[in-house]
Amino acid sequence: MRVRATTAAPRGAALALLALLPGCYIDLDGLTGGAEESPAPGDPGRCAPGDCSVQCVVAAGEAAGAPAAIAAVGRHVVWTSREGDRVRRLDPATDAVEDLVSFTPAPGLLAAAEGLVVWVAGDGLWHCPADGCAAGATSLIAFGPGEAEAVRGLATDGRDVYWTRDEPSGTAGELLRCPVAEGCGAAPELLAPSQSHPRGVAVTPGGAGDVVWVQQGTGAEFGRVLRLDKGASPPVAPAQIAVLLDFPDRIALGGAEVLWTWADPGGAAGGVSRCDLVEGCAEEALAPQTEPARPLREPAAILIDGADAYWVNRGAGTVMRCPTAGCPGYPEVLAEGLTRPAAVAVQGACVYAVDEADGGRVVRANLPPR
Repeated sequence: MRVRATTAAPRGAALALLALLPGCYIDLDGLTGGAEESPAPGDPGRCAPGDCSVQCVVAAGEAAGAPAAIAAVGRHVVWTSREGDRVRRLDPATDAVEDLVSFTPAPGLLAAAEGLVVWVAGDGLWHCPADGCAAGATSLIAFGPGEAEAVRGLATDGRDVYWTRDEPSGTAGELLRCPVAEGCGAAPELLAPSQSHPRGVAVTPGGAGDVVWVQQGTGAEFGRVLRLDKGASPPVAPAQIAVLLDFPDRIALGGAEVLWTWADPGGAAGGVSRCDLVEGCAEEALAPQTEPARPLREPAAILIDGADAYWVNRGAGTVMRCPTAGCPGYPEVLAEGLTRPAAVAVQGACVYAVDEADGGRVVRANLPPR
């Protein structure tokens, strides 16, 4: 019997709201002309360079450019900017924000590994070193009209790029791969055909390892988590890690476990599940208990960093952390009071989230030590 996340008694002190000295708050809308202001209740102020001891805004307005997806790579944090049609880069030591790529049409999903940044744009898949690409981004594959919208998951191990492609019937989705060094022209490698609404994909960094992905399926208990050895040459049938799942969406891969988010599109139910990386694993709830004031509502954008998992709750406006082996109690709340956060990244002692408030911004918070 599967266990779903439930509510329980409060877990104690919440993450402290930001308190600023007079004159330190910068009005994000630029309307105060430098006058002393206080942030609205629950609204974080502007970040001080290099400081993640408080929840704060590291980029907003034009600097953020309506961010869509975010990742940490090397010493940088990068995100796709829908409003500016570009890829932006943050240096956490100085909080300087600049263009990594000054123009890329309609950017969306983004992934990073081994110093490489890859993203989906309206005209195809592109990549660029996180340290800079003065000569311009490199194309992996060109897309025709509407093809970018069909990409539902993206991952890279620094050597290859993996993505899922969905289609309306729910019977002909695909998992595809393209090598970074050579590109793939118009013929990406088809790893898994006939997929039912494939969504998130994750891959082991480096050479050997696995690629895992989810099929959302066509309704409750039609979802699956699937796995392939990266070194296997198709046609090879994928192993079924977990089946009979309710609406799995995003996925993360650890050394010995796989985690995924799920959310019922018709209601508030949602959660984060885990399985050992073995065929026929029994699904478990990663965080079976949550505070009533901080539910697991529309969890999304999950990642694994070391022994911990991080995700955002779009419907609850929070960023959470939990050991990949499972939470012994409530998941830890790292940031709250956000407006439908959509993505998360971890860099050093800080966690970053894409927040939809004020037209889109990047928010930073502290990672308390274990």
